[in-house]
Amino acid sequence: MATYAIIKTGGKQYRAEAGTQLCVEKLDGERGAQVVFSEVLLVSGAAGVQVGAPNVAGARVLGTVIEQTRDNKVLIHHYRRRKNSRKSMGHRQWITRVKVDAIEAQ
Repeated sequence: MATYAIIKTGGKQYRAEAGTQLCVEKLDGERGAQVVFSEVLLVSGAAGVQVGAPNVAGARVLGTVIEQTRDNKVLIHHYRRRKNSRKSMGHRQWITRVKVDAIEAQ
């Protein structure tokens, strides 16, 4: 059974496995910096599944920042019928690509 963890960062939840990459909301840190995710909601491994209430005590996920970039553009359209009113806007969210190095659980 593969070891994985469910972490919470940026108001979202992600499934993290060692060796995988995650695209998360912007985190502080340059390329190559170490990142520690301490809000671990669930850890699954050889010892079984540990579910936190709300977090698993003593568990953390270690990662390395790969790059700071921006996500794909999201287009927003506003339209009011019969008013000749149209407006288009775009938004690109800052994201951080993180490579998960290890999952530590007690």
